[in-house]
Amino acid sequence: MRTLLFFLCLFALQYTVISQKKTDAVGEKKWTDDERKQMEKAELLYFEKNYKLPLPIYAKLRETHPNDVRLKYVYAICGLLIPGRQEICLDLLKEVYEKNKKAAEIDYFLAKANFLNYNFDEAIAGIATYKSKNKKLTPEQLKDCDQIVTYCNNAKLLVPQPVSVRIENMGNIINTAAAESSPCLTDDENVIIFTYKGEKSKGGLQNAFNQPNINGVYYEDVYTSSKVNGVWKTPEEIKSLNTINNEAVLFLSNDGQKLFINIDSQQDDGDIYMSTLDKDVWGAPVKLVGDVNSKEWENNSSLSPDGKTLYFSSNRPGGFGGKDIYKSQLLPDGTWGKAKNLGDKINTALDEDAPFIHYDGRLLLFCSQGHNSIGGYDIFKTYMNVTDSTWSAAENMGCPINTPGDEIHYVLSPSGDNGYYGLGKVDGYGDFDIYKVEPGITGIMPVIAVSKGRVTLDTLPVEAEITVEVPARNTVFRTLKSNDKTGAYRITLPVGEDYKITWKLNNFPVQTKLIEAKNATAYLLDVKDINFSTKDVVKTDVASIDTAMWHTGNEHIDGLVYKIQVSAEYLNENIRRRKARKLGEVEKEVVNDVARFTLKEEFKTYNEATAKVKKVRDLIVADAFIVGIYKGKRCYLSELRTQGILKIK
Repeated sequence: MRTLLFFLCLFALQYTVISQKKTDAVGEKKWTDDERKQMEKAELLYFEKNYKLPLPIYAKLRETHPNDVRLKYVYAICGLLIPGRQEICLDLLKEVYEKNKKAAEIDYFLAKANFLNYNFDEAIAGIATYKSKNKKLTPEQLKDCDQIVTYCNNAKLLVPQPVSVRIENMGNIINTAAAESSPCLTDDENVIIFTYKGEKSKGGLQNAFNQPNINGVYYEDVYTSSKVNGVWKTPEEIKSLNTINNEAVLFLSNDGQKLFINIDSQQDDGDIYMSTLDKDVWGAPVKLVGDVNSKEWENNSSLSPDGKTLYFSSNRPGGFGGKDIYKSQLLPDGTWGKAKNLGDKINTALDEDAPFIHYDGRLLLFCSQGHNSIGGYDIFKTYMNVTDSTWSAAENMGCPINTPGDEIHYVLSPSGDNGYYGLGKVDGYGDFDIYKVEPGITGIMPVIAVSKGRVTLDTLPVEAEITVEVPARNTVFRTLKSNDKTGAYRITLPVGEDYKITWKLNNFPVQTKLIEAKNATAYLLDVKDINFSTKDVVKTDVASIDTAMWHTGNEHIDGLVYKIQVSAEYLNENIRRRKARKLGEVEKEVVNDVARFTLKEEFKTYNEATAKVKKVRDLIVADAFIVGIYKGKRCYLSELRTQGILKIK
């Protein structure tokens, strides 16, 4: 990439706007003063290396001056760096070559364009021609040329043997004309957090000093979306994380409670931060303490399933070259220990980045410009030997997952059925889009155990403490809590161990279960609902319970009525028209800037509401639920329980 930028600057120096004649064909329109100014503006952006920004200007100028050879050339050179434009740029470079075979670096860029368009033999021949015509290339330029040839030879072996996968754009709700990349999903794949870079970016167009500048670039922000009735909601920014600086998504922990991001600002030159989820709000990001962050650039990271090992990329001294992948252990005081390079099975003299350790604790995905990459960053996989923690030889994930362009930040679902990553394609909505890959991985599939269910107290959802232990080693694997609004919990466990899960709620007797995953060889799913009952409360604490207030669910509580919520954000198509009439009249209410759709019918007792919600779920809306209206205020049932208002026996 550095060599390519050198060539771009060299070309710009040789072809300035002012010194060149603005016509090259009979009948070509003369350049107006305004067009000259626009071209000068484009050249300024070009010199500042904002290669995406001149393209709209060049495109507009080409409408009036379609035959201007130099204009075709600069457009094509900038376009080679933009995903999805390689084909048209190749055609333009061919036209330029026919007009002027001595144009600056034309053989190099034509070879580069052929390579990006899968014309590998033509690219190899073009590099040979370029080297034969230019006897005084620098060592860096020669190295770059040789690397393109290496990529071509790798591609000639891998491209004819594609892996059998389907790569599908996630659609125009998640993706826009801006850049969406670096997806992270919860283990149930119902919540996605990703990096956004475009017109909605918090800082707007800025220069390198975070100052507003119409000739600047958009900085990165963190956005999220969730599925409602199988449909993705319009993404929203996570306001607690975004500033005018660059904030990029790195990794979401397996329990969905910790989000790692990279912050690049005037104070921090690319450091790793962590935000913790408090109920449904992400806390202020905190910079990791220890040997993870350094004076150099630290970026993409991934946390092991037990939360004790962090894998990350860094260009710190002492590696194999460029960016390498390291790991660090969590120390008892909460800081991160000495970083350890993962070794030459993974790291090369070129850049490695974006590690993703799978839920199984063994499969590591990462991207690399080395190994047998077919161009730029490719996605690779390697497996850890649990007996000595060594890694298998890196294996290319294959074509079409990998292309001659860059593929970075690939994540995988627990089962391995689905993969997700950002990709620039001609059929996308613009720039990078987020794509889904099915199956997410081929060959050796990951094997994990999943325990999930709901925790309730007398049938109402409740937040309980959950501890996962490894009895054979007398250690705690992880701790978590059930969702305070739905009672749901989901635990993803690597196989090779048996686990003891304990559910604890205040003074109630604990509940436990053993998950036998030590010898599992296939995906293991255990579904268990945990119900605490006031009948079983620890007797020594009975005096602290106001038993007189417990009732059967048939009583009417003064000031409280129940309603049924059927949808949020928007009224799903499945609920509209004919089906809505079967459910009853639906009304809309905006709560915390989010539209809530509930049945207009009110119920005075909990049991009446329960009977109705069962009919609603059976009819069409499987995730409909009961809400309370207490003295005119909308409340979740868990909130009513916490306040001591609702006590159902």
